[in-house]
Amino acid sequence: MRKNFINIFFITLFICAFETNSNLFAQEENSGNIFVVTTFEMAFKPGNTMAEFDSLNKLYTEKVISKNNLIVSQRTLRHFWGHNNRDFVVITEVKNWGDIIEANKLSNELFEKAWPTEEARKEYNDANNKYFTGKHSDEIYQENAGGRVR
Repeated sequence: MRKNFINIFFITLFICAFETNSNLFAQEENSGNIFVVTTFEMAFKPGNTMAEFDSLNKLYTEKVISKNNLIVSQRTLRHFWGHNNRDFVVITEVKNWGDIIEANKLSNELFEKAWPTEEARKEYNDANNKYFTGKHSDEIYQENAGGRVR
């Protein structure tokens, strides 16, 4: 009787372990990339132009984002339709949780390389920051890879 109980116990334990590992593997296969979504509130001040803002955004993208191999993709979205025309959204895609921090570190290094002096960095930041109020929100999402179309 005791031997039978031990056999049933180990068989049950094996089945539970198999089910748990199967679920973990299924989640790993189904889980997709990580998306960091930051929504900034834009400032509309006299003298600000969308041409200058777009050129600053393009410059940063070329000198920093496009050179960061940890960033899978990045999109910047400007409000198009709806009640709040101040929204500016940046969606950054990385492969995994650890790449969020590492991609940020690399972006900081690339920024300092692109604008090598404190004065150059301040000049760029001042030009860029005048387009924002300072209010923002950050969210982090994980893609459900089973829902990807392209």
